[in-house]
Amino acid sequence: MHIVAAIAYAGLGAFQFSPGFRLRRPRWHRWTGRVLVPLGLAVAFSALWMTLFYARAPGTGQLLFGLRLLFGTGMAAAVVLGFAAIRRGDVPAHRAWMVRAYALALGAGTQVLTQGIGNSLFGRSELTTALMMGAGWAINLVAAEILIRSPRGQRLGGAMAKAASR
Repeated sequence: MHIVAAIAYAGLGAFQFSPGFRLRRPRWHRWTGRVLVPLGLAVAFSALWMTLFYARAPGTGQLLFGLRLLFGTGMAAAVVLGFAAIRRGDVPAHRAWMVRAYALALGAGTQVLTQGIGNSLFGRSELTTALMMGAGWAINLVAAEILIRSPRGQRLGGAMAKAASR
């Protein structure tokens, strides 16, 4: 379930962030969002389920366990907060929370890079694995926050708010 939901969430979600596509097809954006919210929650909750109930992989320890709980919960919270924001008509907050949720969902892709670099520079260890996986999520969140706060990102948020009020 985790893999199928993550692939669908990553694939469909990418179209949600295209301003031209989103503004030209607001109904598509709305309907796809109604599919993406349950998919995002399925990704987050299945990740939490696996963390809590599956046997730990060799070479992973308490730190990675905690990071998985933190970022899985963070993704679920971001999806819920994004949904709540759009229900009350707060488009900029909706956009910001959904960007954060998507950034966390794509953490696994960034972790391929951080794990490779970490293993090359520091060798393989429980600590390196945890820190490099955490770095993957952190890098994505930093990128999301830069986008959210950038002048271009804020202009896009304003354009979305105007389109939503039409």
